[in-house]
Amino acid sequence: MSTLTLTLRSLFVRNERISSFSLGGLMLIATVVMGLISLASLNDKAMKGHQLTKLESERQELVTDGEVTDMLTLRARSMDVIESRVTGMMKPAREDIIYVLPVTVVAQN
Repeated sequence: MSTLTLTLRSLFVRNERISSFSLGGLMLIATVVMGLISLASLNDKAMKGHQLTKLESERQELVTDGEVTDMLTLRARSMDVIESRVTGMMKPAREDIIYVLPVTVVAQN
């Protein structure tokens, strides 16, 4: 353990001062670490952007499909389509139509 401490001390301290070699090494290590962190952060943002674009296009497809489905449903419910599909029914003549008038009964004591 004491040899490890002596080795580390001899690397970083020379006459109670940090040597230029060890200062350069620390700066290089710090630069590499900051670069890796920056690269990981940018990669994460790019992946999220790609996923967001993919989800937006999928959403647009689903909205379009929903609009087409709604249009087909409205067309199927339209009166012209229903009348054309019903067979055996004819429109009555005007004189064949009889309306039943509402009968009102008043309770008597």
